[in-house]
Amino acid sequence: MWPHHGPVCIWIVTFHDPPVRARVQPGPEPPHVSLASSIKRVMVIAGAAAVALGGVLALVPKLLPTESVRRTVVAELSQRLGTPVTIRGDIAISVLPQLSVRLGDVRFGDTEPGTGEPPARAEFVVGALRLLPLLAGSVSISDYTLHRPLISIRVAADGASNWDKAFERLREATRQRESGLTDFRITEGAAVVDDAKSGQRIDVTGIDFAVSWPGRDRQANVSGKLVVNGETVEINAVVARPHALFVAEPTGIKMRFASTPLRGGFEGTLTNGDTLTGAGALTLEGPSLRNLLRWLGQNPGIGPSFGPYALKGQVEVLPNSLAFTKVNAELDGNVADGALTISFEGLRPQMRGTLDAGRVVATTYFRDLHLAPEGSQGWSRRPIDLSAIASTDLDLRVSARELVIGSAQFGRSAAAVTARNGRLTVTLGEAQAYGGVLSGALVVSPAGPDMDVKASLTVQRAQLGLGLGEWFGFRRLDGTANVQIGIEARGDSMASLARTANGQMSVTAIEGAVHGFNAEAILRRLERRPLSVAGADARSGRTPYERIAATVRIVGGVATTTDMVLDGQVVRVNLEGSAQLPSRELDMRGIATLKRTAGSAPRPGEGNFELPFVVQGSWDDPFILPDPQILIRRSGAAAPLRDITRDRDALRAVLDAINRHAGFDADATPPPATSYGPYPTIRPRP
Repeated sequence: MWPHHGPVCIWIVTFHDPPVRARVQPGPEPPHVSLASSIKRVMVIAGAAAVALGGVLALVPKLLPTESVRRTVVAELSQRLGTPVTIRGDIAISVLPQLSVRLGDVRFGDTEPGTGEPPARAEFVVGALRLLPLLAGSVSISDYTLHRPLISIRVAADGASNWDKAFERLREATRQRESGLTDFRITEGAAVVDDAKSGQRIDVTGIDFAVSWPGRDRQANVSGKLVVNGETVEINAVVARPHALFVAEPTGIKMRFASTPLRGGFEGTLTNGDTLTGAGALTLEGPSLRNLLRWLGQNPGIGPSFGPYALKGQVEVLPNSLAFTKVNAELDGNVADGALTISFEGLRPQMRGTLDAGRVVATTYFRDLHLAPEGSQGWSRRPIDLSAIASTDLDLRVSARELVIGSAQFGRSAAAVTARNGRLTVTLGEAQAYGGVLSGALVVSPAGPDMDVKASLTVQRAQLGLGLGEWFGFRRLDGTANVQIGIEARGDSMASLARTANGQMSVTAIEGAVHGFNAEAILRRLERRPLSVAGADARSGRTPYERIAATVRIVGGVATTTDMVLDGQVVRVNLEGSAQLPSRELDMRGIATLKRTAGSAPRPGEGNFELPFVVQGSWDDPFILPDPQILIRRSGAAAPLRDITRDRDALRAVLDAINRHAGFDADATPPPATSYGPYPTIRPRP
């Protein structure tokens, strides 16, 4: 009731026509009332009622006590929200365009120590007044609109929030009442989330939401939008029994959300016990995982990989994580099934799970790392960007029936990928490739602007030529090989890693060939004609072998071997030397031996034909040069020159005697020769 004023009385005046005596008129037609007069009578009545109601409404702002409205609004909001409500500003009542009350500077919650501010405050709140209770002398508000509210959410390092007490009060208040929550809207709101547990600060602006919950056992509808990190997010949700959330009972929910980096939906149940949990079907998808990570405050770098993504499956929703018990995951066109858990505790998102895929194309990820040589320019000098790995902690077990990396194709493969605090570990349990089996490990650790790389690889009975060609661009050696590699390096690009590489490699191969020269044909030609040109056989053809064995040590980017052996039925090659990994150049020397067979006819007193040679140049296209002194010594046509060289001491004695006889000092220094002499005289032709 309104104090100090009596109840408002409304007089409704009705108008009647004066009575008319019945008059008997001659004729058959009885009297009747026209339609126009009936409409006129109704309009007069309605107009009078409207005038009376308008007059009453015009008096409402003067007759309605301000203090009564303040007490009513404070009591109702405090009871419904379960938290203290304070009105610091003015109160104004308006009739047009809606009968409402405007409350200035409304604060929600207790004042927090240290800041002196409540957890939420609104610049002003508008409440829509119900007409009938107002006419009866009481104040009842049908819905509230919070204009420009500012919400502060602070999470301590132990996970406690400044809203914990408010939520507990709201839960207790909702349990005790039978009605629903008054409809309310939020317009032009903002929120600040300071999370000391994760060290993050999130600013939310443009909050515009509407909540409608007409009754305790009725469903609630929530719709609206907000802006997070510059992206607008639209949310629509339907909660079957909101009251169940306050009594720790499950309730159904359907929710859809959409933004540029992320869109999806959830359909399942929610339970608000000690913590808010849920279970149901969840869909998350977007055009770029890299942009999503950047939107979440991470630094995933740049590149074409980590593009379109999707997660679909049954999920258990926990306070800070999503646990997919059965998930279908898609990334860059690759599809995998399995179980996955995504946690949002800490500075970075954490992902754990097991995934099994059919065909995985990983070319894009290796292209981002710039591992392959850039044609004739050698190793890439572009920095290797591992920002995408450093932005997320991973613990994944991944398997695939087929793995494609560029032109390389692997069969059944299984690997474990772990990333924590920027340290990446990839353990290849098994990969069927090049007709054999590969296993190994790769560890990449940040080291200031550079990174430390440790890699090990074991290859069993694989086709050597395919592997060397696809990974290192070296296509001159094939065969079935067993390989052991252990290498360490530091740098920020493949060029710097090649320059600082250290490690060891052992190779054994059988039943293959060396491409680029025909050792047997070269040796046979040079054996017959030592000074002949080697011809096309020196840079083409192939040299088959039965076994290759080598041990290579790598120090400071230089790979050195002293015991490389290539042994075939006809040719045996012993090789030693070095390879410069940064420049991809060879500097090696060896001895090629042409074995004697039962059908061969060696020269008298000679055994196997041996020819020293050198291998130099780029390992993509090296050139091989035989030792010229050996060829000269074997050549009969060069015998006089060989004899002169052998008897050079006798020749020098003869020359000294001639000089003395001519009067020249044999030990005197000859006069310097001029660089240029006069041109001879040219006689004209007769």
